[in-house]
Amino acid sequence: MAMEVSLVAQLLNDTLSPDSTVVHTATESLDRLSHSPHFPFSLLSISTGGGNNGQSVAAATYLKNFTRRNINSENPNSKSNVSKEFKDKLMQSLLQVEPSVLKVLVETFRIIIAAEFVKQNNWPELVPELWSAIQNSNLIITGVNCEWKTINALTVLQALVRPFQYFLNPKVAREPVPPQLELIAKEILVPMLSLFHQLVQKALSDQGRIEMEMEMILLIVCKCIYFTVRSHMPSALVPLLPSFCCNLIGLLGSLSFDHGVVPDDQYFLRLKTGKRTLLIFRALITRHRKLMPDIINSALKIVRYSTTSASLIPSERIISLAFDVISNILETGPGWRLVSSHFSFLLDSAILPALVLNEKDVSEWEEDVEEYIRKNLPSELVCITIDSLPNCFEFYYVLIFSICPGRNFWMEGGSVHGQKKCYELAWCYFNVEGMDLPWGLLAMVLQPHPSGKKVKRTRAIISAVLWESASASILSSFPIPSGTNASEARIINE
Repeated sequence: MAMEVSLVAQLLNDTLSPDSTVVHTATESLDRLSHSPHFPFSLLSISTGGGNNGQSVAAATYLKNFTRRNINSENPNSKSNVSKEFKDKLMQSLLQVEPSVLKVLVETFRIIIAAEFVKQNNWPELVPELWSAIQNSNLIITGVNCEWKTINALTVLQALVRPFQYFLNPKVAREPVPPQLELIAKEILVPMLSLFHQLVQKALSDQGRIEMEMEMILLIVCKCIYFTVRSHMPSALVPLLPSFCCNLIGLLGSLSFDHGVVPDDQYFLRLKTGKRTLLIFRALITRHRKLMPDIINSALKIVRYSTTSASLIPSERIISLAFDVISNILETGPGWRLVSSHFSFLLDSAILPALVLNEKDVSEWEEDVEEYIRKNLPSELVCITIDSLPNCFEFYYVLIFSICPGRNFWMEGGSVHGQKKCYELAWCYFNVEGMDLPWGLLAMVLQPHPSGKKVKRTRAIISAVLWESASASILSSFPIPSGTNASEARIINE
C-alpha cells in the first residue's frame, strides 16, 4: 500500500511535466493503476498527506474525476460500489484537510451522496456521525485540541443538504419532504439552530469586531437552511422559524450601507450572510407563505439606501433583494395588507430617490439609448416607445418602468393578476394622497374579458393612460431638464 502511494504521487508529479511524452506515460500508468482496489485510498492518502499542497490538490482532483467516472448518480437504478471503509476514510479526511483541498475533495463527497444517500437512501450512519463531528469540532469545544475542524464539518453538511434544494421528483404534484431531509433537520439542523442563536448574539454584541471564523459559520449555516427550505419544509423546523428569523433580522440590522465603508474580508462575509438571509425570506414567503411583520420592517430599512447601491457594489445585490422581498410579500393577500401602510415611505424614501440620475445611468444613456432601454425594460412593451415619450420626461419614464412592481402587465398577454396588483398599488397610494385618477378606465381594465389580441391591446392602451395620469403626479416632483447642460441637451435631441 505504501509503495503504491509513493508511485501514484510520483505519477501525479509527472503529469505536471513540460515534456508531453512524460505526461502521456504518467497518464497511462495512472489509468492502469486505477483498476486496483487500493487506488482511491492512495489518492485520498496523498490528498490528506499535508506535504506538497499542489500535489494534494492534484490528487483530490484526480479522485473527484475518478469517482465521477465510476459512479453514475444520474441513473437511479445504478448501484454504487463505494465501500464503507472508503466512505469512512473520506469523512475523516474531509474533517481535517486544509481549505484548498477541502474545496475539491467535497466534490467527491457530493458525487457519492447523490448516488447513495439521496437516490438510494443508504449510508444510514452518515447523519449521526456528522452531528457528532460538529459537536466535537475545534470551534465548538474551546480550549481542547480537537482533530475535527468546525468549518470543514459545516461544509460537509452544506454539501449534504444541497441536493434537496430542488424537488427530487418534479413530476409529482405535491412531493412530500424526503425522509433523508427530515432526518437531517431533526438530528442536525434543529440542535444547531440553538448554537446559531448563541453565535448571532455574540456577533452582534462585539461592536466593531468581526471574527472571520464566526462569520464563516454564520454564512454556512444560512446556506444550509436556504437549501433546506427552498423547496421543502421539514416539520421539525416549523416551530423554530420565528426565533430563527429574528436572528436573521438581527444580522441584517448590523449591516452598514454607508458611502464611506469599504468592506474588508470579514465584513464582506457578513454582507454575503445578509444576502443569503434575504434569499431565505424569499423562499419562506413565495414557497411556504410564511410572513412576519418584522421581515417587512427589515426590508424597508434596507431599501431606503437605494440611492447608495450604485456606489457600493457588494451592497447593491442586498438592496435589490430587499426590493424583491417586498414584491414577494405583495403577492400574498396578508402581505398586501401589511405593506399597504408603507407605500408613501416606499415611494418617498426608496423608489423616487433612486430616480435621480447617477453617473452610470447618464453614461449608459448617452452611449446607446436603445441598448439602455433593452437592458432595463421588458422586451415587449406596447404603446410605449422612445419616440412616443415627451422628450423632457423620457428618461424618467424609463426609470419608473424599470422599477415598477408588477411591470409585466405592460406586455401583451401579461398576467391579469399582475395588472390588479399594480393598480391596487396605484389606488392605495394615489387615493391616500388625494389624487384624481380616471378610475372608470381602471374598472374597464380589471373587468374580465374574452382573450384576444384586440382586447389585450385595448387594455394595454388604457393601462398606458392610467399610468400616465399617475406618473404625471410623480414626475412633477422633479425639475424638467433644461437645455443649459450640453449632455442633457444631446440626450433630448437624440
